[in-house]
Amino acid sequence: MFFEPERTPYDLNWRMLGTWVRVHPFFWLFSAILGWDTLEEGFSFLILWIVCVFVSILIHEFGHVLVGRLFGSSGHIVLYSLGGLAIGSSSLPNRWQRIAVYLAGPVAGFLFCGLVYAAWMLPENPPVSPLARAAVGFLLWINLGWGIMNLLPIWPLDGGRVSRELCEWLDPARGTRTAYGISMVVAGLLAVNAALITMKRPIPALEHVPFLKDLHGWYIVLLFGLFAFDSYQRFQQESSRRPWDRGEDYWKG
Repeated sequence: MFFEPERTPYDLNWRMLGTWVRVHPFFWLFSAILGWDTLEEGFSFLILWIVCVFVSILIHEFGHVLVGRLFGSSGHIVLYSLGGLAIGSSSLPNRWQRIAVYLAGPVAGFLFCGLVYAAWMLPENPPVSPLARAAVGFLLWINLGWGIMNLLPIWPLDGGRVSRELCEWLDPARGTRTAYGISMVVAGLLAVNAALITMKRPIPALEHVPFLKDLHGWYIVLLFGLFAFDSYQRFQQESSRRPWDRGEDYWKG
């Protein structure tokens, strides 16, 4: 589920900034599911939401690809049901270069968010339509909110990849298992919290935390549940590996 999906006859393919981009049809479906509440304002708002998701995730993935290219890697972009992938952009031998590539996606989104906000706050801004106001709100939320979520130490999010790199650097022998353990716990707690909010039974101490209170809905519960389960499986695999199956970093540790 967290790997590049198979090609279909309905994929969109094009080359942009020297990079091949492919959009799987499920990307449009799941983007629509995420923004289904916007239908209360009208069908045009749902279409606008999907466009904002598409632009924002594309910018995020290009952040990975372009920084990876600076270090000598080549990658391509795939947008699919769970967001986007920058395939090959982090295929680098240097740990700190890989970390820079992982962080480049959220940073690109934050920069785009800043540009949108700055443009919106220009003095003497002329009157705009409700759709334009909605577009600004969507872009700010996607690039800021999703960018922060992407930095959480949850595998396979960018923050989870950075977490694994740092844990392996600090503890070559057990770092990978530690990173998956952290991912499992954080994702599991967020899944439980999202489920409680969705069922209108929030934890009082967390009810007014700005970021956590916005993580709700059964799609979010399922997403973090899948992250937790995948991390649990990886944690179990790492725990069951025999010493002679481990790589050179284990013995150095």
